[in-house]
Amino acid sequence: MTDKTEKKEKSSSKENTIADSILRAVRMAAEIADDKKADYIKILDMRSRLIITDYFIIISVKNTRLTRRIKEEICFNLKKQDLYPVNVDGVSEGNWILIDYDDFVIHIFIEEVRKFYDLERLWKDAKEIKWN
Repeated sequence: MTDKTEKKEKSSSKENTIADSILRAVRMAAEIADDKKADYIKILDMRSRLIITDYFIIISVKNTRLTRRIKEEICFNLKKQDLYPVNVDGVSEGNWILIDYDDFVIHIFIEEVRKFYDLERLWKDAKEIKWN
């Protein structure tokens, strides 16, 4: 093999490993939300739609106490994987908490707010990722 071929294969292998670890973190966040009794969880593959992030995780629950609790659990568990959010917004109100991990964005809504903004309709052409 030539040096160029070896470098290309190593680069491709490294990219696959990074993509796999991102998807594992996304699925972990969904599982945490499920463990904390989220009513609705959907993962959308945004790679072909947006350049700013790869995945949206859309979660809804019954009340703001649960939005905050799920946010805490997700951040705590992803921190153990050395993943830290770039930005967190909406915690004080709790109706829509957005956690931006750069490669994926987690939206935690109370049910009424999720239905009002209807991100799934807005991004209906995005592929849904199975997580369980």
